[in-house]
Amino acid sequence: MEIDIKIQVVLSIFLSLELLALYMIIIRTIANLEYAFNRVEAIINREVQLSMRVIEADKKAKEKAEKNDMSKSKKNDLLLNIPFMERLNKEKKKDGNG
Repeated sequence: MEIDIKIQVVLSIFLSLELLALYMIIIRTIANLEYAFNRVEAIINREVQLSMRVIEADKKAKEKAEKNDMSKSKKNDLLLNIPFMERLNKEKKKDGNG
């Protein structure tokens, strides 16, 4: 075999190994990017879930507070119902005088 052909074969093997290494680097980079995008998507989904939980908890707390306020206002309305209180006073006066 001539020296020129030997050099060409060695250089072609060297070039093919370089191309294989470059291909492996590119594939690894793409895999890392895919993993990173999947992690970012998982983090975003988790953040959305947590924010939805916070929003729901706030709604429940507001509803509970409104319910408590409504029950307190109903109690106050019953206690402050002036015609009812006046009727009770009149009945007490009648019972006391009669």
